[in-house]
Amino acid sequence: MTELQTTSVPPRGPSLLACLQCRHKHLKCDGKTPVCGRCDQAQSPCEYTKSRRGYKGPSKKRRANSPDTFIDPTVGLLDAPVDWGLQAGFNYAPSIPLPSSGSTSPGLHDMSPPMIPSVRPMSGPLTPDSLSTVGGDGYLLDIYYNYFHAAHPILPPHRLLNRYFFPAYLEQVMKFIGAHFTPAASSDTYRPTVVAMVQEQAVAVEKVQALLLLAIVLHSDNERAEAGVCLAAAVDSAFELGMHQGTFAVLASNGDPIRAESLRRTWWELFVIEGMLTALGVQREYRTNMVPLEVALPCEERIYHEGLAPPPSPTIAQFDGRVFAEEDRDFSSYCYRIESIRILGRVVAMQEMTEGQQDHVEAIDARIGSWGHHLPESKEELLRPDGSVDEIMFQATMILNGAAIYLNFPRSDLLSSPAVAAEVICGHHGPISVPAFSHNEHAMKASKAARELSRLAAFRLPVIKHTPFFICALTLSSIVQLASCSVKAGSMPDPSRDRLALTIGVFKSLARTWAISQSIMRQIKAVARDVMDLGLRPTMDSLDLTTVLDNSQFWVDQAPS
Repeated sequence: MTELQTTSVPPRGPSLLACLQCRHKHLKCDGKTPVCGRCDQAQSPCEYTKSRRGYKGPSKKRRANSPDTFIDPTVGLLDAPVDWGLQAGFNYAPSIPLPSSGSTSPGLHDMSPPMIPSVRPMSGPLTPDSLSTVGGDGYLLDIYYNYFHAAHPILPPHRLLNRYFFPAYLEQVMKFIGAHFTPAASSDTYRPTVVAMVQEQAVAVEKVQALLLLAIVLHSDNERAEAGVCLAAAVDSAFELGMHQGTFAVLASNGDPIRAESLRRTWWELFVIEGMLTALGVQREYRTNMVPLEVALPCEERIYHEGLAPPPSPTIAQFDGRVFAEEDRDFSSYCYRIESIRILGRVVAMQEMTEGQQDHVEAIDARIGSWGHHLPESKEELLRPDGSVDEIMFQATMILNGAAIYLNFPRSDLLSSPAVAAEVICGHHGPISVPAFSHNEHAMKASKAARELSRLAAFRLPVIKHTPFFICALTLSSIVQLASCSVKAGSMPDPSRDRLALTIGVFKSLARTWAISQSIMRQIKAVARDVMDLGLRPTMDSLDLTTVLDNSQFWVDQAPS
């Protein structure tokens, strides 16, 4: 220690050069080369980012005109500046008219952001005195990865995190999410400034990622309107960058396969989340589904988690053609998740049809039924031998059964009128849903899907690690099962009671993290009491998911005819 103090006099003020180890641990680095003082004392490897040696910080002019970079260009993922396409000599301008968000929701700039006196945008690499070390909250990044990343895996793998640094606004979003999962921090610390901080950034892939993550979490915090605004802005930014084009990830990755995979995943995650929020009535149009699906499909989770270079990425056309292909080909869990959301998108789009619904209902019903038959054996079991769950395949199954409920519940005899059922499923007004089969057959299929969702809830796993959209799926399951029980006034069979008890228990566990679960649990419990005690049936103003989330009474006695 004495020798270190006499041979290495620290400079006045923080060093602008820091080794990767000190950056990762959020410790001050004296910037000494080839080995800094901390690494020399700890006898640990000391590495510097080559392109940053001697870095003196950006000039004021460059700081004003240049957006953040995600990581250093020499080490991989998402390292290029915002104008990737221009630097590569490629024009990312859309080749077809893109769906506009002007008619769906207000833009972020239409909102009045709160003042941010204590938070400044990041203009260069993180330093020991940057925003990342304020309050010693760096541990929230690890919590983000441990509890949330597996459900929405678009950022770099955790094992590679020590090689990368994030723009401050994306890092704050990650910490905001991580704070939901620990009593040691409060998400309220980040909430007043995080949306405005992202809002003021220039268009970049990192901004798309930040807005997308915010849309997921704000919806789960029961701030559904603002979640819709963030999602619409994310879609706008993605279209502006050209992320929907098949060449974007290839050209913007600068030869880094991990970065290219992250870019593909960001687009497809946006595709999946917008599909779910459109079905839930948060968005009016499924805009990412209105452009040709050119982006190659993501790789298997294990490959991405290990930070390995993925194999050649398949296309949507190749995945769709697997049914008729001569030889079987392996596809990732993410591919099946994308297929499930495409099926759900078809169901939602069909609600606006005035003619020819029956053929479409039969076709989509066949697509749902064949989905499981074409699963490879490796995807049939959601639980792995080590007891972990394939979260992405879990979501694919969840979404598919949600689509089955959306398709069949409005056409069954479980509700007092088909018009009410359409209101439940879509969250907004739609045409009367005419049955394609018998009412009983639709009821049977809706009930089976509801039971399948309850089966997913029965996994003995930390439910908190599932996507928060599992709450919405269980809400649909509960509504179907309660409607089924209400047909037999005053009677709730033991299996139904047991499944509802499980679902309410999951709501209770998730309510500790997500505010939306608390609101839903309170309403579902009230409905269950009415069904068991009085056998009430829903009426014209019942069971709108938006009404459930707004804490309004939605299950009242039906007036006698």
